Amino acid sequence: MAIALPEHEGEKTKNKALPWAMPRILIDGSSSVEILFYETFKQIGLKDECLVPSAYNIFGFNGSSTRPKGEGTLEIRVGKILTLTTLCVVYVLSPYTSIVGRTWVHGIKGAASTYHQRLKFPTHEGVTAIIGGLGEAKYCYETEV
Repeated sequence: MAIALPEHEGEKTKNKALPWAMPRILIDGSSSVEILFYETFKQIGLKDECLVPSAYNIFGFNGSSTRPKGEGTLEIRVGKILTLTTLCVVYVLSPYTSIVGRTWVHGIKGAASTYHQRLKFPTHEGVTAIIGGLGEAKYCYETEV
């Protein structure tokens, strides 16, 4: 996946894709919010002024709550599919760069399989699959635990 930076007000530059693919994205079918971790937010080169205040807290599976730093809308490109996605930016340490939930997966008409480590979605050329890296998944799991 790649993220395109939004055009800032008053700038005449076109949206530009990041020079690197975004690694270590968790596709969480039980998540109702898309999350971008603050460290990734800063690495992308965005500033806190780009964020809109968030009106809610995020609750983890263990019941702990996190107050987001804010929300921002970015373009996410996966294959040839481009979606405008509102991501909630949180200051939490994580081995992942981002978490996308069922809203985003449904938005691209995708089907995710944790067992097969694949995300399949339709395109104009047919069904495309993104295959997750087992090594990356193992690294993130071990780091998280």
